[in-house]
Amino acid sequence: MNVSLKWLGTLVDIKGMNPDDMAETLTVDGIPVEHVIRPGEGIKGVITGKILSVEKHPDADHLLICQLDVGEEEPVQIVTSASNVKAGQIVPCALSGAHVPAAHDNKAPGGLRHGDIKIKAGKLRGVKSAGMMCSLGELGMDANLFPALNHEGILILPEDTPVGVDIHSLYDLDDVVYEMELTANRADCFSMIGMALETGAIFRKKVTLPSISVKEEGAPIEGRASVHISEPAYCKRFCGRLLENVKIGRSPEWIEDRLRSNGIRPINNVVDAANYVMLEIGQPLHTYDYDKVAGHSLTCRHAHEGEKIVTLDGQERQLNPSDLVIADGDDKAACVAGVMGGFDSEVTAETKNVLLESAVFDSASIRRTSRRLGLRSEASGRYEKGINPARSEMAINRICQLLEEQGAATTAKGMLDEYPVKAEPQIIKTTVKRINDYIGINMPKEQMIEILEALYFKVEEQDGNLTVTVPEFRLDLSGMPDLAEEVARVYGYKNIPITTPWSAIAKGAMSKDQDVIFRITDSLVADGLSEVVNYSFMDKKDLEKLNFPWGHKVYNAIPIMNPISEEYPDMRTTLLPGLMHTLTYNLSQKNEEAAIFESGHVYQPKELPLTELPYEYELFSGLLYGSPDEAGYPNNGRKYDFFDIKAIMENVLKALGIRDYEIRRSTYPVFHPGISADFVKDGKTLMSFGQLHPAVLDKWGIKKEVYGFVIFVPHLMNMVDETIDYSRIPKFPASQRDLSLLVPAHCTNDEVEEIIRKAGGKHLETLRLFDLYQGEQVKEGCKSMAYNLTFRAEDRTLTDKEVDQWIEKIVKALGKAGITLRA
Repeated sequence: MNVSLKWLGTLVDIKGMNPDDMAETLTVDGIPVEHVIRPGEGIKGVITGKILSVEKHPDADHLLICQLDVGEEEPVQIVTSASNVKAGQIVPCALSGAHVPAAHDNKAPGGLRHGDIKIKAGKLRGVKSAGMMCSLGELGMDANLFPALNHEGILILPEDTPVGVDIHSLYDLDDVVYEMELTANRADCFSMIGMALETGAIFRKKVTLPSISVKEEGAPIEGRASVHISEPAYCKRFCGRLLENVKIGRSPEWIEDRLRSNGIRPINNVVDAANYVMLEIGQPLHTYDYDKVAGHSLTCRHAHEGEKIVTLDGQERQLNPSDLVIADGDDKAACVAGVMGGFDSEVTAETKNVLLESAVFDSASIRRTSRRLGLRSEASGRYEKGINPARSEMAINRICQLLEEQGAATTAKGMLDEYPVKAEPQIIKTTVKRINDYIGINMPKEQMIEILEALYFKVEEQDGNLTVTVPEFRLDLSGMPDLAEEVARVYGYKNIPITTPWSAIAKGAMSKDQDVIFRITDSLVADGLSEVVNYSFMDKKDLEKLNFPWGHKVYNAIPIMNPISEEYPDMRTTLLPGLMHTLTYNLSQKNEEAAIFESGHVYQPKELPLTELPYEYELFSGLLYGSPDEAGYPNNGRKYDFFDIKAIMENVLKALGIRDYEIRRSTYPVFHPGISADFVKDGKTLMSFGQLHPAVLDKWGIKKEVYGFVIFVPHLMNMVDETIDYSRIPKFPASQRDLSLLVPAHCTNDEVEEIIRKAGGKHLETLRLFDLYQGEQVKEGCKSMAYNLTFRAEDRTLTDKEVDQWIEKIVKALGKAGITLRA
């Protein structure tokens, strides 16, 4: 939302106020001004001039010598290479000493060199030139916003433009425009009237709103047009009016200037008037060619299955049954409600009669449709934030008034109005003391009432008790705290005394839980993973895409009463949905290497609906995709595999001092059942990891292998060993042996290692599996497993004979289990 101070000044008395100081005060009082824009900044000393004569340069075929009247006693001479100049034209002239924000330069992007360009008098091929005539681009004006002006060559101004005036007086270049950064709850401020009311309240200035009246010269609209609402839950109000004897043409310059201040391109007087009213009042309008609307009837309904519409941009769009449309008398969609009109009923230069629509649609429905279709506009943005139904009538009457005043149309008598459920005024009951205590001040009741009434609240007071009626345009207020905030921001946050709240001061120290979280984080970062932060929300539909079967505990999620978006309706019960969205976004941006993790709370309700706080606990999850090495020489570009993710998990357990855990096949549904594992201790699963299930990858549209993990932090907490494991460096050398074994396929590594350790005795220091093979060279039903064994004694050097005896004992023990040495 942009706010033109020239326009604002017609609604509220801000004469003499400093724009920068105003912006600071508005921002502090909760109406943030992001930027203060001066459209004519960079233009100095540019005036209008009339071309008296044009002659060819005697020494250059591509140059012209022009004599211009710039309002001075004598004409000035300017030499130009532009071919579009003729005697009698009015043009902008930058004489010596003037400044412009751009200059033509064929070497610069777009042919313009931007910066502070100072104009100097000089000579071109021996002929004096007092300056230059300016093009639209040289003045820094957006050509898209000036369709009526020529875009090539010197800017030709309208014939009635006065001579010798500063260019700032044209097209509101002397205006100041606020670029607002309004929060979604202040939907009332997404209009000039809303900003005027807010500015008047904050600065205690008089507000003068436009007086709206319609002449209604035509025959009654009843019987000649109709509007209907088929589903009142999705359309609160639907107003309609009929304009007749319409004359399509340009809008007055002041309307075009005000549209341009918001970056809206003028089109024609009817469309411009609709856009103007939307900016002024905040109510989007839509215009239909009355003679093209079947049955002259409009109905708000949901789209039919498979229904299509050709929108104003000429594209055919497939509609969804959740989309709201405005249908004509033949039940054909004539408009995507609140988003974009239909091509078949658009207003054109041949239009003679216009059917107006002023409606209030469901915010969530408009947001969904707008996002799905990829159509975002000023209108849809306002519908998403909420529209006040009370202003629908005001807006439709205002556009009629504007077009009547231009002599561009007459208005039929009467207004069609479907208003199924009228909004009741909101009343808040509180006390002066409660508001003062909430803010932390001691404001007299008279001052508090004055502030509330300045903000257009109706206040009744009796013995300190307040009955406050909220104005119809303030849709964001609901109780005493909101009321107190209104009082505080107008009173001035800087005027509220700073007090230190009481608290029990305790010595700062890291808890055990925090220490565990930091250790896990440090270990993952050391292994090359990057931490990400996602919303604490999810959509249960994503759980199905992650292969979780229905009935799994992760589906037991807490629904959010006021979700930030329809994409996040539930509190998360797992971190994986957010990580998958982060991964797919990175892949869509051509980031082929991703190693990410997240730590955060998940929320498991004890029962639904909630009767007590849910079980809230910490999890770690991560995803690895692509290669662990950076691309390029000397790295070979190998991809992540199961052993990478296994090593990362082992490093986490090592950082926590957790030992003597088991490794088992994982049954976690997200992972591939044959390429995944769990680390288990004392019957508790500490972590699950492995390759993502192929079905998961298919549902998320990922074509390559992805590895992931889940660390169950609550199961780790009581197993963390902070003891420093110290042993002296061995004094005597070790003796190593390798065993290549033929093992029955059903035997696991754990079972083989247990046999070896028991038979190996106390001098077996380490045991490591270094090779596993199944294939043509191995007997059917068996696998080849190779182990490295290290023996060492603390008091002597072991002899080969001793080690050979232990190896023989190990081989015999293995033989009893059907495990033999591989020949």
